[in-house]
Amino acid sequence: MLEIISYKEKEKWNNIVKSFSNWDVYFLCEYSVSFMIHGDGVPQLFYYKDKKMRMCYAMMLNDLADNEVYNGVLEKGQYYDLTTPYGYGGPIADGEINSASAEIFMVEMISYCKQHNIVSQFFRFCPWLGNHMVLNGLCDERFLKNTIYMDTTEESCIFLNMDTKNRNMVRKARKCEVTITQDSGEGLERFISIYNETMERDEAEQYYFFSKDYYKYIIENMSDNVRFFYAEREREVISAAIVLYGNHYAHYHLSGMCTEARGFGSMNLLLYEVACWAARKGLNLFHLGGGVKPEDSLFQFKKQFNKQERLEFWIGSNIFIQKKYDELIKIRKKMNPEWNDKNQFMIKYRGQ
Repeated sequence: MLEIISYKEKEKWNNIVKSFSNWDVYFLCEYSVSFMIHGDGVPQLFYYKDKKMRMCYAMMLNDLADNEVYNGVLEKGQYYDLTTPYGYGGPIADGEINSASAEIFMVEMISYCKQHNIVSQFFRFCPWLGNHMVLNGLCDERFLKNTIYMDTTEESCIFLNMDTKNRNMVRKARKCEVTITQDSGEGLERFISIYNETMERDEAEQYYFFSKDYYKYIIENMSDNVRFFYAEREREVISAAIVLYGNHYAHYHLSGMCTEARGFGSMNLLLYEVACWAARKGLNLFHLGGGVKPEDSLFQFKKQFNKQERLEFWIGSNIFIQKKYDELIKIRKKMNPEWNDKNQFMIKYRGQ
C-alpha cells in the first residue's frame, strides 16, 4: 500500500525514515523543509509497504504554474511534478526487494500521480547507496558521472588513501599555520560572507545563494546533523564548509574559500580534518560529490582525496501523464521558438 506523508507530519516522516537501517540525512523531513524555505516546492514522503518489502523516498512537489518559465501561462493546480530535494535521494528499501513488489508500487504510484495531475518525477540517486537498482526497469535511468568519497572506517588510512600532491598540500597548510575549527553555526556570519564571496567570484546562478532563513532553519532544526568547519590563518577564516551527516555517512554540502587562500592548502586540510572527525564519530564514509561536469577542475580537486575508488551517480525519471508532458513541451516551444525541445534533460520541459 502506498502512503503519502506530509512535511507537517514530521515525527511520522522521520520515524519511517529511521526505521530503515541505511537511512541518511537527505531523507529526513527537516532536510526537505530547508529546501522548501529555499523555494524548491512542497516536501512529501512516499512510503510503500507490502508483506515482502518496504521503501520510501522524499520528493519536492512543484506546481509548474509557479515555475518562472511557465509563470502566468499555466493555470495553477493543473500541472505538477516531483523532484528529489537538492543533493541526493531516491528510494531506501528493505525486506525482499523484488520486481513484483516494486511493480505493484509503481502501479499505485502512477495511479496516485494521475489523480493529482503529477506529470513526472525526477530522481538524483545516492551514489554511496547504489539505490538506482531498487527501481531498476521501472524508471528511465542514466549514469551521469562519477563522484568521490573518503573511506572513514579507519582514521589511520585516510591520509594514506590521498594522493601524494594532496598529502603535500595538507603538510603545507600546517606549515603555514592553518588551523581547523568547527561549531554548530555560531560563526554563521563568517560562513555566509566567505560562501557568497565564492559564489560571486564563480558567477554562480542565483539559486546557489541561500537566505539567512535557510541557514537559521538548519542550525535550529538539524543540530544533530549539521556541522560548520572553518580553516583559519592569522585569526582570519580563509575557507569554510558545511558538513551534513546521518547515522553512517557524512556529506560535503556547501563551501567557500577566499581568493588569497588558494596557495595555503586550506581546503585540503579542512576536508582531511572533516574525514578524521567523521571517523571518530563512527561514520563509514565522507562523500565529497563530483564536479559540475564529469572531469572539470572541481572533480580533479576532489579525486585527490581518494586515489582509486569512485562512486557512480545515477539519475532517473518517470513520465506519468504523457499528454500533459507533451503539452508542456509544446507550450514552452511556442513561448520561445529558439528553445531546444530535443535537449538532453530527462524531463525535457525543464531543459535549458
